[in-house]
Amino acid sequence: MNTKNYIALLLLVLISVKTLLVPVVYLDFELRKDYIIQNLCENRLKPQLNCNGHCYLAKKLQKVAEDNATKETQKQGQSIKKILQEVFDAEPLFTLDWAFVNPPTKSIYTFLTENSVSVSSSLFHPPIV
Repeated sequence: MNTKNYIALLLLVLISVKTLLVPVVYLDFELRKDYIIQNLCENRLKPQLNCNGHCYLAKKLQKVAEDNATKETQKQGQSIKKILQEVFDAEPLFTLDWAFVNPPTKSIYTFLTENSVSVSSSLFHPPIV
């Protein structure tokens, strides 16, 4: 397999882990059900409630949901912060250093008055027959 296939497989596994997080919690509960009922259940001293560890499962699922919600909120906050930083703290696209720009030695008025005679005499004259 080449590198692209390994990268694609890694991304698929990462997406699957995030997607299968809730079923993994259920699987963990089912595999350790006896231990959870005897040691971790809040209602283990009250057998008449028939909780059988479902309180523990509900807490775990709630914790997973809250973690996902906080992660999503943090991601959104970070992306908004990044966008705002890019918009407001961006460096200018270019800068103009006026030290290297030579100022004109003559004013524009002087330039126009000196050259206007030659321009006007070459353009405005009677036709040659």
